[in-house]
Amino acid sequence: MIKLKPFRQKPGLCGPASLKMVLDYYGFSISEAELAKLAGASKKKGASVEGLIKAAKHLGFQTFLKKKSSLNDLKYFIKRKIPVIVDWFFEDDGHYSVVIDIDKKNTILRDPSYTKRRKLSNKKFLRVWFDFPGEYIKDSKDLILKLMLVVTPFKEKFPVKGGKQI
Repeated sequence: MIKLKPFRQKPGLCGPASLKMVLDYYGFSISEAELAKLAGASKKKGASVEGLIKAAKHLGFQTFLKKKSSLNDLKYFIKRKIPVIVDWFFEDDGHYSVVIDIDKKNTILRDPSYTKRRKLSNKKFLRVWFDFPGEYIKDSKDLILKLMLVVTPFKEKFPVKGGKQI
């Protein structure tokens, strides 16, 4: 399990809070407010993955993005002690959290809306690992399926098919 220090988000800022936890893991300290500003996030609209990438790149970090990911993709990074930001559907809205462990049965998240680790069965996690822009789904093309974002200070290529270094 990756030892990620918990951080409690401000309302609507789960993206910057998740990014903050990852950056803290690598020894880089920055406020949630500053990350929100860099990412163009707001309490009302939250943050886009593009905004999180922009903030991470601005701070000198490397990013790797993949949609339609798999549990095996997550396992690849977790085995290497690299935390992964995921965008999933929680209660009635999209939500960012950080995967810190995964095994045959469960996915463990560091969720910025919850001070303890959040444990979901892999079956349940796969059912909620999606998001969509706006208030409701207007078209099936709007669905964002199994998005994962890796942010790292290391300059390396990851051999995960379908993803891209940004």
